[in-house]
Amino acid sequence: MAKRVIGIILTVLGSIFLLMALLFGIIFGTVGAGMKYAGGTDDEFLQEDTTMLCDGEITSVSDGTTIAYEVDGYEYTWNVSVTNSAYPVGTHVTVYYDETDPTTCSVPELVQGTYNQLGNIFGGIGIGLVIAFGIVAIAGLVVGIILISKSGKAAKQSE
Repeated sequence: MAKRVIGIILTVLGSIFLLMALLFGIIFGTVGAGMKYAGGTDDEFLQEDTTMLCDGEITSVSDGTTIAYEVDGYEYTWNVSVTNSAYPVGTHVTVYYDETDPTTCSVPELVQGTYNQLGNIFGGIGIGLVIAFGIVAIAGLVVGIILISKSGKAAKQSE
C-alpha cells in the first residue's frame, strides 16, 4: 500500500514538474523572442528621407552608453540606457541621425546587439529550466508508474 501511495505522489509531482517545464519554456521563450524582436524597432527612423549616418565613438558605459559623434563640425553626445560588454569605451559605431535635428539619432547595432544578447540569455535560461524540470518530471512519472504497477502486482499475488 505504501508503494502505491508513494507512486501516486511521485506521478502527481512529476506531472506538476512537467507542466512547470512547459510553462517556463513558454514564458522564457516568449520573453527571449520578444527581446530579439524589440531590437529591430528603429527601422522606420532609418528609412526616413532625412536620416543620415556618421561615425561615432562610445565615450562612457558607466550610466548606460554615451556616444559622441560629429555633424557639420558640431559635436553631439547621445546617451542610450543600454550597456553591452561587446561595445566598450572607444568602440566605433555608426550613428544614424536626423539631418534636420542631429540630436535625434539612433545606433541600431548597439541596441539590436544588446536586445539580441538578452534574448539569447532568456532563451538559454528557458531551455535550461525545461531540461531540468523535464528530467525531474520524467523521473517522477517513471518511478511513480513503476511503483504503482509493482504495488498492483504485489496486491494480486497476495490474494
